[in-house]
Amino acid sequence: MTHVFEVYPKVNVFLKILHKEGAYHKLISRMCLVKDKLKDIISVKNALSFSLKGDFDCPLEENSLFKALQILKNFLKSKNFSHSVIKSLDTLAIEVEKNIPTQAGLGGGSADAGGLLYHLNQIFDCRLSLKELYTMGSLVGADTNFFISQYKNANATSYGEVIENFEEEPLENRLEIYAPNHVFCNTKAVYQAYRPETCFSQAKEWLKKPSLECLTTYDRNELNDLLKPALRANPALKDIESQLSKEWFFSGSGSAFFRLKPVQKGGE
Repeated sequence: MTHVFEVYPKVNVFLKILHKEGAYHKLISRMCLVKDKLKDIISVKNALSFSLKGDFDCPLEENSLFKALQILKNFLKSKNFSHSVIKSLDTLAIEVEKNIPTQAGLGGGSADAGGLLYHLNQIFDCRLSLKELYTMGSLVGADTNFFISQYKNANATSYGEVIENFEEEPLENRLEIYAPNHVFCNTKAVYQAYRPETCFSQAKEWLKKPSLECLTTYDRNELNDLLKPALRANPALKDIESQLSKEWFFSGSGSAFFRLKPVQKGGE
């Protein structure tokens, strides 16, 4: 058995911070999948022992794929699933061709973890509900549930883990991504640099706006509350941002930017 699947990055059309609750920030956001050249390719097959190969920048215990697999195994054990299924998960050989950059606001690690949970549920015919998968995904990372959902456009609320499909024409083929080389944004540092500027009370209005309307009406500072703190936390990013034209928008906590692809002249 060998299964190969692709996972694509997401961008945040808007990301608005509501308030801080404990150590974390409540937010609302619109996530859109982007069918870009930046994609990870994941291969899963049966083997004699477990292995996880890829160009990762963290220890195994901190790897989102490893975390997702452990959480899935523990969940299946708690539900008294077939021993053969759990044993098979213990001996998977997982190999990842990494192309989505990390610490870029594109959900790279979450995309891999969400894709793995979604596909393992199919491969082993676990028949887990979306709600059950979301429970596991939220333990991996806030963005993981968007990738589990397989939605192309969705509203994310709470800490980003509550996902609701947003019905609109997908922008997945209309967006392009610019991920600066050697510039990385630590999510924790960016949130620590965030300073509330106004009392935000327009959550419902934002969640109703079509993505295209957002990108053609507002500028990148208005759309993403994490842009300014990311620039404060990363001087190198500030230099890059200052050179970008206004059609470029900021994704997540950075460091990547995205835009609507320019319209080809002559209908080409």
